[in-house]
Amino acid sequence: MMSGQWGFTTSRPTDARYGDDVAKYAMSHGEPGLKTFVREVLQNSNDARLANDQPARVTFRLKSLQGDEAIEYLKALDIETWSEHANLATDTESGKHIAEAIKRIKDDEKIRILTIEDENTEGLLGEENADESNFTALVRDVLFSSKSGDTAGGSYGLGKAVLWLYSGLSLVMFNSTLSDSDPKDQSPRLIGRTRLPTHKSEDGDTVYQGHGWYGGLNDEEGARPESIWGEEAESIADDLQLSRPDGPGTSIQVVDFRVPTAEERLNDEELADQITEMAIEWFWPAIYRGNLEVAVEVEGETKQASIDEYPQYEPFTNCLDNRSNSVDQLAEPGDVTQAAISIDVPEKSDGSGGADGQLDLVVRRTDTGEYQHRNEVAFVRGAGMVVEYYDRDRVVVGNQDFHAVLLGGRARPWGTEGCPQDTDTIVEEFLTAAEPPQHDEWVRTETLANTYSRGFRTAVEGIKSDVTEALRGLVAPDVNRGATGPQRLGNRFKIGNESRGGHSDRESPSSQRVTGSTNISFDEVYTHWSFNGEVEPLSDRNEIRAVTVSLVRMAEERATSDRLPVQNISSDTAGVSISLPEQKGVQVGRLEPVPGTSKISFEGVSKEDHRQVETRLKVSVEVAERRGD
Repeated sequence: MMSGQWGFTTSRPTDARYGDDVAKYAMSHGEPGLKTFVREVLQNSNDARLANDQPARVTFRLKSLQGDEAIEYLKALDIETWSEHANLATDTESGKHIAEAIKRIKDDEKIRILTIEDENTEGLLGEENADESNFTALVRDVLFSSKSGDTAGGSYGLGKAVLWLYSGLSLVMFNSTLSDSDPKDQSPRLIGRTRLPTHKSEDGDTVYQGHGWYGGLNDEEGARPESIWGEEAESIADDLQLSRPDGPGTSIQVVDFRVPTAEERLNDEELADQITEMAIEWFWPAIYRGNLEVAVEVEGETKQASIDEYPQYEPFTNCLDNRSNSVDQLAEPGDVTQAAISIDVPEKSDGSGGADGQLDLVVRRTDTGEYQHRNEVAFVRGAGMVVEYYDRDRVVVGNQDFHAVLLGGRARPWGTEGCPQDTDTIVEEFLTAAEPPQHDEWVRTETLANTYSRGFRTAVEGIKSDVTEALRGLVAPDVNRGATGPQRLGNRFKIGNESRGGHSDRESPSSQRVTGSTNISFDEVYTHWSFNGEVEPLSDRNEIRAVTVSLVRMAEERATSDRLPVQNISSDTAGVSISLPEQKGVQVGRLEPVPGTSKISFEGVSKEDHRQVETRLKVSVEVAERRGD
């Protein structure tokens, strides 16, 4: 068995010490779970796609090694040398966690590895000591990025930190087939990197910085191991289960893969399902346009990340499909309309750039049953990743729920026959600079402040308010509610029940009743409750003023005080105003009709309910005498 070796960079006693990797902390500060990992990994591969008409192909391969297979793998990894250093770094919090992971792996004789294999990408180009290259940016440097294209997804050099953050051993291996002979034509190229805390040798005479390298040692004293190439790299990659196809690209192996914020270690199948859905949720634009393909493999079975398998994202792709057939007004479900939103990009500090740019808002009226991401706007630029889903539920009136896409930069003409203009490139660069390290919103950043002249703050902070204003004109038309007249509101009723105390000036409790029907069932596909109903007053002299829908947990056929939040609610009844207020800290659905409404129908869904406890629908109705009666 051929094997590389670990070597660690030494430092002087007076040099700064590292308790952990600051880049890892920057990346772990965002939303917990797999979201950050999947977004950053796919973004890196998507950015490295070759300039041809083929997509970047990314496969996540999960495997748990046990028994002899795990032992042989760890031997090829030179785990004994690595462990000697890791065990010397246990005086820090991160060092203790790594030591615990080592003990778990040895006790269980089991280790999980995640290999991310991309194809039709550039590969790890560049000399070992180059100032700027794919190799140095991904493997060697910290807080440096070599991405210079105006549509590149990342610009901080932080995204790669998730690789080590999601390794229980803070250890990552790389095997790459280069797209060019830079630095030489001897692919594949294999190297490993670990990031441990600063530690001293057992005798205390040598201080190790903590950065360790797996590769080929040379004769130069104190030099770090360098990449292994060609046939030797192929042989070692086989032993490390890191072999890859012949085409250009990079395979990255996260050793002892884990989700750092998870309470329990998810099994491989659960992880695979989450990775697949998150790939669609955040990269449907790149997948839809044919620039990216994603698959997840577990135990030899491969699942393709297909938009067809996740219909909750089809309303967004339909925005682009039907953009060329847009209408002026959203009259029917499925109709698509659009609006232009101005963005004045200021000049850069050096006097270059600056443009009167434009973002395009494409809006589709929601169809029946399209609950997830309802009334949200997907913010997208040329990188092909959804930056964020902007919730605009509060601007909706009546049944005009929507899904929308805000296209900025080089993505602006998507869905048309047009091509990006010079101004789109300027906007793209501005929006990239407006993204924080997690690339999950467009906000005022230090990069904007350091790069652009006065006016950058107004430009970026005006985007969301302009989107909201445009939506009001497209999906929330004015409703003529007429004169309100004197208030003679009754009390709230459960359907078919008498009033819960009190009565109006003219009606007795027995006559102030409503009738109707409701249905509720659990949707195992989306793990939420779906419900619908219809209510109307028993008396023709009454009208409905408001309906409140809440979801009550049950226990042994009795209602409990536990409530499940309502995620979305809509109505086919014309002119009904929809809102999602909180009652006792729990979100409910509220419908307020125009005057004269005698019947209201509604449908909606709960938030995700992994407990699947029996849940009942509670409908409270406010009725009053018809105005003018």
